[in-house]
Amino acid sequence: MVTRNPNPYEPDGSAETIADRTATWRQWPVIACVGVSVYYVVSALTLPFVNKLWCGELAPLAICQLPKSFLKSVIHQVLMTMVNSFGLSRGSFSPDYSATHGWAMGIMAAVPALSLIITLLLICSLPPRPRLIAALRICASIDAVVTLWFDNVSNLKLYNAVYV
Repeated sequence: MVTRNPNPYEPDGSAETIADRTATWRQWPVIACVGVSVYYVVSALTLPFVNKLWCGELAPLAICQLPKSFLKSVIHQVLMTMVNSFGLSRGSFSPDYSATHGWAMGIMAAVPALSLIITLLLICSLPPRPRLIAALRICASIDAVVTLWFDNVSNLKLYNAVYV
């Protein structure tokens, strides 16, 4: 038999109050910014060492690069389709792929962080969080510099895979 608390102002432990739901709703920007910033920091810190540690034929530190590699693959395929549809193709896959590689890397590095920042700025019901946005921009910028540097100097080409 379920008993209800006769006092409507006293929580009975089973019902979630409107204040709790509002507090949770207001925390998602913090959770998203911190989570994405931590990902960028881990990605930037592990990338220089990804070719140093191998378990058989697997580089375990490369696992955290998979989301960026997948995103770059999708963006690169879109760019390759655009090159062909606009008639800018040189007639062979390799020169077109090389020509669009830098653009795909730049878009891959910029779009996720910018999308989250624009989303945070456009939601008017939430208070602005300039420190979170600044931390996200700094972490994303450091990761972008490390990623572009690694792609230029390393023989391990993590960002040349095609997933789609």
